[in-house]
Amino acid sequence: MVAQGTKRPNVPVFVSSTFTDMQVYRRKVQDALTQLEAIVRGMEQFGSKPGSPVEECVRVVQSCQLYIGIFGMRYGSVPEGHDKSMTHIEYDEAQRLGLPSLVYILNENHPIPAKDVETGPGAEKLEALKEQLRKRHTVSFFTTPEDLQSRIMHDVPAQLELMGVEVTNGLAQAEVASDRDVLKKFALLPKLFSGRQITIEFSMGALRSAFAEDCAALHLEAGATIASHVTIDVGQTFNIYGERDIAIALDSLPKGSTVRAVANTAFGTNTQVMWTDDGPIPEAHAETELVITQILSTEPPKI
Repeated sequence: MVAQGTKRPNVPVFVSSTFTDMQVYRRKVQDALTQLEAIVRGMEQFGSKPGSPVEECVRVVQSCQLYIGIFGMRYGSVPEGHDKSMTHIEYDEAQRLGLPSLVYILNENHPIPAKDVETGPGAEKLEALKEQLRKRHTVSFFTTPEDLQSRIMHDVPAQLELMGVEVTNGLAQAEVASDRDVLKKFALLPKLFSGRQITIEFSMGALRSAFAEDCAALHLEAGATIASHVTIDVGQTFNIYGERDIAIALDSLPKGSTVRAVANTAFGTNTQVMWTDDGPIPEAHAETELVITQILSTEPPKI
């Protein structure tokens, strides 16, 4: 049941990360925070200001009540006259202010493009910073943009309650909505309800290697991901995807096995070329799928 008569929190949240390699991740985080009725602040809001970039980013951090740090495999650019990157400066300012901080680090086993991996002195500084983060905070490790979004949807409401912020209608709904309700909403509005974490149960069907275009749309690793079309316990049918260790685990199960698993709702688009008498015509396709992130239990096929 949705809470009534509560105020919107409108809590200003600073989202800190490097930009080029984390653009898709940042959009997913911003989507999640918007759903949770928070005020999102970060480098996208800097714009053209009279002060220096460092002064501006520090000023914006100072205007926030919650800090979210997202750390990939790049240390980031170091402003002239400083020995730390902009992302590192933002983190230090948040700690100086004593802001409640949620810290997320990209799982180093998750494949990413080589261009998004910094080397040399920047890599050394990044590793030193990550070591500091692991000592100071309970760090959450993420993989895909959807996985990060799901973690934000789970962690931020709990953090706001610890801060004494009244739970809003949107936050209450995000906390109490059943998996069945989430799936119904996801089927109708997949982009808005992407990145939600749910528990599902299904009978293991035939497996296939996931198509490269589907992997690209869902930010999964082509060649290391499997897919299957299944009917889950609430009666809806979906394509499920498993990547790397999950793919191997699913492949080891006999067809017809009952699987209970944690999954993320995932939405993406790809472009396919249709060949006609008039030549090639690009056509956009939406992918509305479930990505398995954890297998909770399995049962053998019923005889």
